[in-house]
Amino acid sequence: MDSSKYSISVLCIFKGKVLELFEAKPIDLIVNDSIFPFHGSTVTGMSFKIFLSNILRLPSSLIAAYRQIIREKPDILHLNSTSLFVVALAAKIYSKKIKVVCHVREPLLKNSFSAFVIKHMNHLLVDHFIAIDHFTGASMKVKGNMTVIYNSVDFREYHPLVKSSILSNELSLHSESVIFLYLARIVKGNGALELIEAASKLKEEFPQFKFVLAGLPENTSDTYANRVKLAAKSNNNVYLMPYRNDITNLIASSHVLIVPFTEPHFARSIVEAAAMSKPTIGANVGGVNELIVHGKTGYLYETLGELVQYCVLLGTSEELRREMGERSVKLAKEIFDSSAATTQVMEVYEQLLS
Repeated sequence: MDSSKYSISVLCIFKGKVLELFEAKPIDLIVNDSIFPFHGSTVTGMSFKIFLSNILRLPSSLIAAYRQIIREKPDILHLNSTSLFVVALAAKIYSKKIKVVCHVREPLLKNSFSAFVIKHMNHLLVDHFIAIDHFTGASMKVKGNMTVIYNSVDFREYHPLVKSSILSNELSLHSESVIFLYLARIVKGNGALELIEAASKLKEEFPQFKFVLAGLPENTSDTYANRVKLAAKSNNNVYLMPYRNDITNLIASSHVLIVPFTEPHFARSIVEAAAMSKPTIGANVGGVNELIVHGKTGYLYETLGELVQYCVLLGTSEELRREMGERSVKLAKEIFDSSAATTQVMEVYEQLLS
């Protein structure tokens, strides 16, 4: 952003590692952990505990947000999620002149009261929506005020020249191994168990295929994660890893990215892998199927049998991986470039200010 034109403040509602991303930036970094999100998306799901938290924390969040708005007096408020509509409400109570932009990053739940509230409050309060893909954007109620800007990557960090053998070294893999990489949380909607089932069908005929699942939470009591651990134990071609920060090294040291989501949502790992010249095999679900050009930059599958088939196609052909990787980079430069995405966001700001 042009610091001669904009005075920039970033408000974080959690104290965590994300703060490190902003500490060295020329911005005013604010932490207010008295503001809470109002959950109702497919990412968080819904339970009685979440529903109760939504209701009980709403009044205090509104008060905290209103006090923050009074202190900052912004001209533009850019929400990072539809779950933060309470901050938009505080802003509009203070002054209807404040323009509100809202990023739509996760599809809303169907047949959910919380999702209903999120959809209609955002419709009432938001001046312009920015959706990370068409599928996610379609879950919102809009009035011709939505722009789709895909999540993007910085090509100075993610590019094909990054080289690494970190996975082979850490896991003591043979040089002939073909590494299929899963980069996502180990939760039911991301299809980790389905991927392990596919891996089990390949281990006898293709022992060189290795499936690395990075995203296992440490010290978890989660039932699904424990089922994944148990399933992986019986498959000598499956490796589980905890959350990692060295994403570029993981991607560079793999051959194929796999996104076996069983529930639709955006997969940032596809964008990152594409920028690094890696093909992707992904489930044909919303969000994922906007990021892969079937047969060109990777494959979209409908069934477990198709997943296995595409693993064989890419796992046994270095030339096919190279060709699809090259086309992936070309696609990434066309629609996943962070510089272009920033320009599009700034255009939204300029439009609202004018």
